[in-house]
Amino acid sequence: MADGVVITERDKQVLLFLAKWRFATVEQLIKAGIFQTSHKRCYNRLLQLCKGRYIAANRLARGQMYYHLLPDGAEILGLTIPWYSRLFKSASDSTVVQYLVWCDYAQACKISYLSSKQAFQELSQASYDALKRVIKGQDRFYYQDDILHALVADFGLSTKYLSERAAAYSKLPAAIKDRLTVVFLVFNDTKRHAVARAVQHSGLKVKILKAKWKY
Repeated sequence: MADGVVITERDKQVLLFLAKWRFATVEQLIKAGIFQTSHKRCYNRLLQLCKGRYIAANRLARGQMYYHLLPDGAEILGLTIPWYSRLFKSASDSTVVQYLVWCDYAQACKISYLSSKQAFQELSQASYDALKRVIKGQDRFYYQDDILHALVADFGLSTKYLSERAAAYSKLPAAIKDRLTVVFLVFNDTKRHAVARAVQHSGLKVKILKAKWKY
């Protein structure tokens, strides 16, 4: 307890959510079922956790408020990670948006991402050069309906970057491509059309989705 803040089981759920996703908004915490009250009451409780130095609040340039874990919050959970971990730090807006979009997508699709180690194992049949092209990106991997998916999300990057991601996956061996679906999550029609052109002759199984979230 710090500054008179008594940590409840619901507070621990908030801390665990931030430990998992690094950054989160009120809307994401509510969608996770952690808060089942009004936005105002949710904000007020998060404010108390901020005052107790368990979490911190920041805003993106466009005004969206988000939260991240602080060392005292990790201590409550018994996490054995260094005090200087990036988990406890704010970041550039572009990095925060990446994590928020990954969380939004996972909540919308009801999926869990594979760890980096698991993703590497799933693609290990590829040659070193092909694997290097894929792994060096900021993509996330997951299973849905027993099918391996790769999520390539547009975080305000160029259409060239998205085309390069398509090219990287097209170099994977057929044995991997046959059981892989690459999902491109874009934020406007221009990029949606650009991705469609880039994957036209790639041999990939592709889904191109237009995101609804705006940060």
